[in-house]
Amino acid sequence: MKFSIKKQDLLSNIQYLYNIVPSKNTMPILTNYLIEADEQSNKLKFTATDLEITVVVEFEANVAEQGKVAVSARNLNEIIISLPDSDIQFFQEEDALKIHCERSKFSLLCAESSQFPLIPQKEMKNIIEIDAQMFKKMIENTHFAVSSEINRPIFTGIFWRLSSNEQLMVATDGKKIAEFKIINNIEIQESTEQIIPTKGLLFLDKVIEEDIPKVSVLIESNRVMFTYGHYTLFTHIIEGNFPDYSKAIPTANNNILIIDANNLKNAIKRVSLLASEETFKLKFDINEESLIISSTKREEGDAVEKIEDYKYSGEELSIAFNYRYLSAIINVIESAEVEIKLGKSNEPALFFNTEIDENYSARFLLMPLRLT
Repeated sequence: MKFSIKKQDLLSNIQYLYNIVPSKNTMPILTNYLIEADEQSNKLKFTATDLEITVVVEFEANVAEQGKVAVSARNLNEIIISLPDSDIQFFQEEDALKIHCERSKFSLLCAESSQFPLIPQKEMKNIIEIDAQMFKKMIENTHFAVSSEINRPIFTGIFWRLSSNEQLMVATDGKKIAEFKIINNIEIQESTEQIIPTKGLLFLDKVIEEDIPKVSVLIESNRVMFTYGHYTLFTHIIEGNFPDYSKAIPTANNNILIIDANNLKNAIKRVSLLASEETFKLKFDINEESLIISSTKREEGDAVEKIEDYKYSGEELSIAFNYRYLSAIINVIESAEVEIKLGKSNEPALFFNTEIDENYSARFLLMPLRLT
């Protein structure tokens, strides 16, 4: 193997690939990139996998001699980042990959490339094309609500339903729900739904950019393939039935609070400085005349902030929220103001953008904390 490439050309293609490499070293070979150089096409192919998700990125380089090696992903990334903005030469000598750039020289020991897991074949028949920017928006508006509890795998993924006139993404951890719906026209024979691991969707979110408008999707019985630009991502589907979250959506939240999203975000940030590190609780005391946010940290102190610029219609109400979950919702509100529909102090709250877009809609649910 022998090839050369400019640092920025290489880095721009592999900078997010390390996110796919598993953090826990269950199989040593998975800590490596599989690098393939093709002299005929003058292209490089980098592959990373954790067995659940596989990403292949293919791009041009100056390939003088073809070959295949597996090398430490972490070491390679750190070396590339540290090098000057110049041409980098790579060549294989026995069981090492040599890396030369100006006055810097590195030698990385190679793993046995034949031990690298089998890479799925890229299939471009029966693909569906979807709008890349709207797909990115769906991911960004839902991923924060997934659960990190690996013993509940269904909640660690994002539910995705696709039909000819609509796309829906939903994530929940039982304490919050994020739902994002898009109106679209897609050539698809019948509607389909699956639970996609969040890790793969977050990779797509990072690589989607404005100059490539479409993501190609192939949905199979047990996996989904996404093709975007230089990237092909294969992800397994999480098996099981996503819960009927609509049963948790309240229909009689008649207390309506409308407030500047940025002002609320900053107030939460300040008052949370003295919130309990066990419950992360912020208390809201609301009526038509007054809105007060408060927190208490045992043996350290408390914080109170009164907000004057807001609109409220409904009954006087005291309600408490986990400020981390609350902040996560406010961070994805796109309109200048956020509309919060409240019920009683022990009932979930609903959050909406105040500006309505005919192409998509979003709503978020947050369960309250006990006041005492």
